[in-house]
Amino acid sequence: MNRPPPQLQQQQQQQQQQQQRMQQQRPPTTASTPTATPTKAANSPDAAWTEHRSPAGVPYYYNTVTGVSTYERPAALSSKTTASASKETPSSASKAARSKSKWQTYTDEKTGKKYYSDGVTTTWNRPSELPPEDSSDDKQKQPKRGVSFQEEQPPKKKKKSQSGGSGGGGGGSKSEEQSLYANKAEAIAAFKGLLLAKDIAPTTKWADVVRICSDDVRWEAASTTGERKQALAEYQTKRANELRDVKRQEKVRAKEAYQRLLTEVLPKEKKFAPGASRFMDIRDSLSKDDRFYAVEDETSREELFYEWVEELRKKEERGKRNKRREAKEACIAFLKGKEEEGKLTFASTWSTFLSSLDKTELADPRFSISTPAIMSDSDRQLYFSDFVIELQNAEDEKRRRIRDARRRAEKAQRDAFREKLAELAKKGLIVPETRWRGIEERVSGETEFEAVQAQGREVARELFEDFVYDWKEEYRRDRMALNRAWEMGGKKKELLGLESNGDNGDDDKKKTTSAAVEDFGKSLLEASAGSPDLYGEIRRITNVGAKKNPLSSTQLFFNELRASYHSAAKNLTKNGHNGKSKRDGGDESSEDEGEIKEEGEVEETKKDT
Repeated sequence: MNRPPPQLQQQQQQQQQQQQRMQQQRPPTTASTPTATPTKAANSPDAAWTEHRSPAGVPYYYNTVTGVSTYERPAALSSKTTASASKETPSSASKAARSKSKWQTYTDEKTGKKYYSDGVTTTWNRPSELPPEDSSDDKQKQPKRGVSFQEEQPPKKKKKSQSGGSGGGGGGSKSEEQSLYANKAEAIAAFKGLLLAKDIAPTTKWADVVRICSDDVRWEAASTTGERKQALAEYQTKRANELRDVKRQEKVRAKEAYQRLLTEVLPKEKKFAPGASRFMDIRDSLSKDDRFYAVEDETSREELFYEWVEELRKKEERGKRNKRREAKEACIAFLKGKEEEGKLTFASTWSTFLSSLDKTELADPRFSISTPAIMSDSDRQLYFSDFVIELQNAEDEKRRRIRDARRRAEKAQRDAFREKLAELAKKGLIVPETRWRGIEERVSGETEFEAVQAQGREVARELFEDFVYDWKEEYRRDRMALNRAWEMGGKKKELLGLESNGDNGDDDKKKTTSAAVEDFGKSLLEASAGSPDLYGEIRRITNVGAKKNPLSSTQLFFNELRASYHSAAKNLTKNGHNGKSKRDGGDESSEDEGEIKEEGEVEETKKDT
C-alpha cells in the first residue's frame, strides 16, 4: 500500500486537533439550534478509516487507530459505505439531512475572517442553509487564533456566483481579505512572513511553494499570482544573503574555535616543533577535542594548521628581534655612560677599552654575554665600533665648525683692515705708488692691524699690496680714457686750477678741492660728448652726481696733471731763464706746458701731506 507523504500525515494530525478544539468551543446545544457531535471512530482498525483531501484536492484516507495514511480507498471503508447505503432508513436519512443543516459561524482571530463548520466539514464559503449574516447564529463563540483547516481550503480565485443566494460571501471575499491589512506593504510583509514561517528555502520552486503555503490564510494577502511571485523572489534573494552571512559567520566561529584549540594543545605537545612537525603527526592529539570537528573539511584543517604554525614562527622571530634590539640599546647605554666617565673616546680601541674596565663593569648585565643567541662577543664589538665611529664623526663635525668659525672671523678681520686702508686713501695718506714701509708705521697702532697681524706676520703686508695693486690696475685701465678726453678738451690748464700766464708761485698756493675735481670731471664729460663710447667710459669713471669715491681714477688723474705742471715750473725756475733765451724758450715751454708723458716717464712724486 502506498503511503501519503509525511506532510499529509502532519496535516491530518492538525485536522484532528482542530476538530477537537472546535467541539470544545462550540456553543451548547439548544432546542432551536441543535449541534451535531462528530461520530467517534470505533476501536476496530477497519472501522477507524476516514476520508480527507490534500491541498491539491486529491482524496486520501487515514486510520485513526493504526496512524496509516494512503491514497487508495481501503476495502473496509468501501464495504462500510455500501452497507450503510443499503441499510439506510427514512429516519436515518432525515437525521443525516438534519445533521448537515447544523452549520455554525466562527471567526479566525488571526485574520478576522469568518469560516463555517457543521462538526464534520469546515469551509470558508457561507452555506446556503445558514440564515443571512445579521442572524444571531453569527454571534456564537469563535475559535482561537491561528487554527488551520485541512478538509476544504478557501478558493484562491472565485468567480462571481450566478445566483445571489448561493455561497453567501462569493463577491465580498476579496474585499474582506484586503480589509485585514492597513496597506499593500503590510499585506506583502504578511505574505513574506508566511514564507519565513514555512521555512521556504531560496531554491524552492514555485509549485512547491504553492503546495506548502496555499492552505494558510496569509496566502491571500497577495491578491494576484504576480504579486506572490514577486514577493517570493524578493524573499528568496534576501534569505539567500542571510544564509550566506550565517554560513560565513559559522565558518569564522569554527576557524576561531579551531585556532584556540591549536593554541591550547600544540604548545603542550612534546612532539610538536614549529616548522618541523607535520599535520598528520599531531592530528590524533587534536581530534580528541570537539573543536577539531568545527572545521568540516580535512583539507581546511590542514591549511589552518600550517597557517597557525607559520604565524607562530613569525611571532617567535619578532620576539627574538625585540630582545636583540633591547640588548643593543642596553649595551649602547653602557658605552655612553663610560664616555661620560672619560673611559671611552673617539680614539679608543676595543682592547684598550676592555683593559680600562674593572670586574664589576665587565659583569654588568648590559655589557656581559648572558645569552649568546641575543648578544654575542662579536655583537658587542660591532656595537662598540659603531659607537666609536659616531664619536669620531661628532669630533670631525666639531672641528669643521671650529674651522668655519675661525675662517669667518679671520675674513671679517681682513675686511676691516681693507676698510681701514680705504679710509687712509680717502685722507690722502695712501696713493697707488705708496710702499708698505712708508705706511707700516702709520697703521701699526690700529686695532685692525693687530687683528690681522695675529693671523700671520705677513698678512697685513699682503693685504696692503693687494689693495694697492688692484688700485693701480683699475687706474691703468681708466687713465687711457681720461687722457683721450683731456686731449679732446684742449688740455686747458685753468681746469686744473692753474693760471695760463704761468704764475707758478700762486699756483703752488692753490689747493685741490673736491669741487675742482668735480668740475674737472664735468669738463671731461663735455669734451667726450662727440664719442658715445668714450662718453660712457668717462661717465662710469667720474660717476658725476654720485657719492665721491676716495679711490676715483678721476682724482688720481687730476693730481697727476697738477704734479706734472708743478714739476715743469720748478725746472724752469732752476735753469734761470732770462732775456732772449727766456723769450725764445718761452714759446717752446709754453708749447710743452701741460704735456703728459707716457706712463713710466713721469718721475715718482710724493704727495704733500
